Amino acid sequence: MNTGINRKPIILSAWFMFPAVMAVILLSLPGETAGDGYARESQQFDYEWVLIDSINASIRIPTGERCVITYMNDTGTLMFEPPDDGLTSMAQDAVDRAPEWIQIDLADNLSRLSDSDQDMYADMILQASDPHVDEIIFEIAHLAPQVLGSSFFYPEVLEFNVSLLYETDEHLAYADIVDYGTSLTGGDYYSTIEYRVYEDPDTLTLELPREIYYWFVVHPKLHKERPDYINPATGGHADPPTGVFWRDYLFNEADAGYPLLKDSLSVCATLWNCNKNSLDNGAIGALTSWIKTVMEFTSYPHHNQPVRIYHLHRGTCSVHSYLTAAVSRAALIPATISAMYRNNHKINEFWEREWIAWEPVNTFIDSPGAYDPGWGWDMACVFDWRGDGYTWNVTERYTDVCTLSVNVIDLLGNPVDGACIILDSNGSPGPRCLVDYTASSGSGQYLFGDSRPLYIKVTSPIGNYPTSGFHTITTSTGIGQHYTIDVTLPGEVAWLSISPDTLPEPPEDNYRLVIELDTPGETVYGKNLDDMDVYSETFTAGNVDFFICDESSYTDYISGNPFEGFEISEDTCSVAVDFIIPSDEQYSSVISNESSLNVTQRVDVTAYLYVDQTGINEQTEETGGVSSLCFHNIYPNPCTSSASISFYLGGLSAADVRIEVYDMHGRMISVLKDGLLDPGNHIVSWNGRDESGTPVPSGVYFCRGITQAGSSDSSRLVLLR
Repeated sequence: MNTGINRKPIILSAWFMFPAVMAVILLSLPGETAGDGYARESQQFDYEWVLIDSINASIRIPTGERCVITYMNDTGTLMFEPPDDGLTSMAQDAVDRAPEWIQIDLADNLSRLSDSDQDMYADMILQASDPHVDEIIFEIAHLAPQVLGSSFFYPEVLEFNVSLLYETDEHLAYADIVDYGTSLTGGDYYSTIEYRVYEDPDTLTLELPREIYYWFVVHPKLHKERPDYINPATGGHADPPTGVFWRDYLFNEADAGYPLLKDSLSVCATLWNCNKNSLDNGAIGALTSWIKTVMEFTSYPHHNQPVRIYHLHRGTCSVHSYLTAAVSRAALIPATISAMYRNNHKINEFWEREWIAWEPVNTFIDSPGAYDPGWGWDMACVFDWRGDGYTWNVTERYTDVCTLSVNVIDLLGNPVDGACIILDSNGSPGPRCLVDYTASSGSGQYLFGDSRPLYIKVTSPIGNYPTSGFHTITTSTGIGQHYTIDVTLPGEVAWLSISPDTLPEPPEDNYRLVIELDTPGETVYGKNLDDMDVYSETFTAGNVDFFICDESSYTDYISGNPFEGFEISEDTCSVAVDFIIPSDEQYSSVISNESSLNVTQRVDVTAYLYVDQTGINEQTEETGGVSSLCFHNIYPNPCTSSASISFYLGGLSAADVRIEVYDMHGRMISVLKDGLLDPGNHIVSWNGRDESGTPVPSGVYFCRGITQAGSSDSSRLVLLR
């Protein structure tokens, strides 16, 4: 449990930057029940709930962190304490400019960099121009932090890489980059590629899925290569013009006596013609022929840099696969590397409605059976590679498989996230078959080839299994078999020590808290054991703990002691709580990710605070019907041109009311209402102008209301031009 977090409390009233939802008297609820069975059995209640504060936020909760929403009994407001997002102000501006679909990924990756690196990449995003903005943002959001933060990395490569995409597009007939929206329009803008594909008897126009475009065309790194300016003669860094970038060098330059890739593709009208194992196959056929022409298949020391590989013009399957992946992406064709560890082989796959097996050396195109049964291999495992180091299992495309389910638990039987699962078999060169990391469920499922021994090792922050070496699951896997192993680690995950609280007697009934939260995803972090890049992968449906507690229990909680709470939900992906505040003190609602080891939760949360207007009316009657005024909400706030201001007027009869707007210096800007109003709820509007009709500048303003009897209230409003 992390109890030493440096938090920055934020008092939220209706003017805070999170969008508020405006409501007046919402409902009358006879016989209201809420919370942990808070039924008032001894009497009948008629509630008139009025919204007085609200929160609406999408946040990241990293490992060991929490988000707290506190009902402040002294002010009748909500205090919102999200975890520190770890971003500089410039980085936050860059996140705000990003397309909505990638904002959380960008924020997460930037938060793992130093402040100076954050500002450098944020400035690159803020200075970028359309149509390159989204591609540059994706690179920064999805290159491993170890790459972005390296002193050997040259950030200008990111801009150069994207400019080459659009330059290359001008030379290709089979592909067109298409842009949907811009950074100026904002929202969910993105780019992708349209391809022409010949599928007898028709030529089809197909659009590439957005995520395939960014990961396997845009991303400047795929395997163990450095996204850098590389000296072809040495494979190391060199400043231009000696150093060249792979996308430019492979597409636009050619060694003496070898064909230029750009020229080889200029005659291609289609991505491919859906022909198996044929060079008469559009751009895929042309690329296959080009690889066979420029490369000699011969034993030679491996090299990871595509420009060095091309300059040497020789190598075995590994270097062929590295070069093929690079030239494909240089030609705007999405491609990946498929590794067959323990079978000592690497090939490629390209995407066209699905991943398609491809090995230019043997002119294998859409022929996954070439290895089993074709070559008679009993394949152990096949995995594909992504530019940030993430890999995934694709064994079922190449051989008959069995299924392995792994459940990783601690000594108390709780699931363990962030555990590294390593699967292995016999064969060479190794050193393993597959690596994966557990999400909050602590489990994983994997496909493995047949007739092979299967071994497992699990490492984690709370211990390893087995203590050394590997555990043998089976000496010979069988087709269609399902193997299950429960791995118990020697340590324990830190869980919250919480028990249910009981209601005070008699409970209060004046305030009501409604909270809805959803965890649309969780981010798991893993290390690629080949190049040591740390990747992040997001899975749908996250997992958090939730509870509400009073002041004394909250003190125990943050001190790491056992405590009590209401509305307890553990390991949940969603919460819907309707909680009547039971006593006149602070109550804290906690969304906790403190039991995780290596997972960031993505949480959408809304909170609404209501006051019971019945109590206010009764109080007014008891005081002889004196008129009282109370502001409810201002929406939107901040506003850009106009805002609606809702307020309640108590009392038994009509009263004179004056509603005014003031600036920060106390100068009266505008009078919104001056006259007689009946008791009840009212709304007035402000158009962002002064009494003369002149628009006022951006800034903080105050709405002040006063009745003839002297009752007054005020609320803050932010105007952004």
